[in-house]
Amino acid sequence: MSIEMVLLIPALVACILAVAAGARYVDARAQTSSAAFVAARAASLTQNQEAAVAAGREAASRSLAERGQACARLTVRIDAGEFHPGGQLRATVTCVADLSDLTGFGLPGHKSFTSTAVVPIEEHRVL
Repeated sequence: MSIEMVLLIPALVACILAVAAGARYVDARAQTSSAAFVAARAASLTQNQEAAVAAGREAASRSLAERGQACARLTVRIDAGEFHPGGQLRATVTCVADLSDLTGFGLPGHKSFTSTAVVPIEEHRVL
């Protein structure tokens, strides 16, 4: 009985760590995708290109901070080249997540997650 426990406990711990690592990857990808949409939407509600870029960056960083995502490096790129009625805004969010607590399991210490969202600007909007 004790030999079975000695063999089974490490296998169970490895399974639990694998599930935890998978959950962290899925959560980080979902949070990055959500932050990209929030950034694009916030940028589309402004009145000019400069305000769109500032609002998008602020919204993305606030979105990730509220969800507890720890980005070692956060990059938010707002493409407001088509900032006119009927145009569109594109937000690209790149989060380099710190996964150093999972490196003992064979995962990299940092993982980069990138997501892009496109939001249209209303055609009948006065800018």
